[in-house]
Amino acid sequence: MECLKSIASAGFPEKMTGYLGLMLLLDERQEVPMVVTNSLKQDLNHINQYIVGLALCALGNICSAEMACDLAPEVERLL
Repeated sequence: MECLKSIASAGFPEKMTGYLGLMLLLDERQEVPMVVTNSLKQDLNHINQYIVGLALCALGNICSAEMACDLAPEVERLL
């Protein structure tokens, strides 16, 4: 829960810590809460390129099939 709070914050250091914790705790085989998917979606559309990079890195580490379907348009836009 603390990781989700950190990801939802506005500052880059807090987001980085939250995503790092999330990547250590979860992998693609575990059920990821919808809150994580929504946070990733928001960060993939962020104006700060470094926050977008954090979201892409986390997505690459914990992405499940369902999450990939939900976030495919954002990733495709970024490509």
